[in-house]
Amino acid sequence: MNDLDVPKRVHIVPLGYELDRIVRPVVDGNADEVILLEPDADKEGVDRPSYHETARQRVRDEGIRTETVECDIFNLFSSLGTIAEISNRLRDHNVYVNLASGSKVTAIGGMIACMVTGAIPYYVHAEEYAGGEERPVASGAKPPETLPKYPIEEPNAERVAVLAYVERNQPVTKRELIDYGRREGLPFVERYDTDGVQNPKRGYYRRLNTHVVEPLESRGFLEVEEHSKYQYLSVTESGSNHLRAFRYLLRD
Repeated sequence: MNDLDVPKRVHIVPLGYELDRIVRPVVDGNADEVILLEPDADKEGVDRPSYHETARQRVRDEGIRTETVECDIFNLFSSLGTIAEISNRLRDHNVYVNLASGSKVTAIGGMIACMVTGAIPYYVHAEEYAGGEERPVASGAKPPETLPKYPIEEPNAERVAVLAYVERNQPVTKRELIDYGRREGLPFVERYDTDGVQNPKRGYYRRLNTHVVEPLESRGFLEVEEHSKYQYLSVTESGSNHLRAFRYLLRD
């Protein structure tokens, strides 16, 4: 964003079984743009209620630009990753996240994404509850309540990059990771001053272990197996989920 641009009010809104709680806070909050998160309708078990299009049209009728982004709003890591990626991409603007319009899982993922990126979470209470797949689960919408958030530090981008490399090429050796670190200029290589070091090769392995492998292994994201004199690394299911949530850190 250049100096002449004015920050926009952007709302990230999951499309769940809601109508009023999607539209009202966007309109009342004078949003400039709304990014709607919608599951893939072709996926088995996914419904796309007809009132989703009604919600879209009501927002557009107010002169508000809309964009639809595919997101599995019933999956924590898809929700967290999608909301965090959008919030990070629009960090120069005022980003708000509706935690009431999707699933409970989306609300949890959205709150974590807000804590990491600084986006503003809000919750909208309904005036009455009813309905379901054929009609919205709630009708009416009270003024949105901005929720407190407690900032948490983003994951280490270097470790996310290593997870992504290992997942693409697993199993990999530590030597391969050091070569990858050199090619990509990762901090564990770039910040290593080898002047006066008698055995810099050993130092690279030590720094890789200390700054990358051991923290990832201790959190259950990497698995290390020994075969002969080599150690081979692979990504665990937890590591894949972590990567899915924070892959956006690799896109800057």
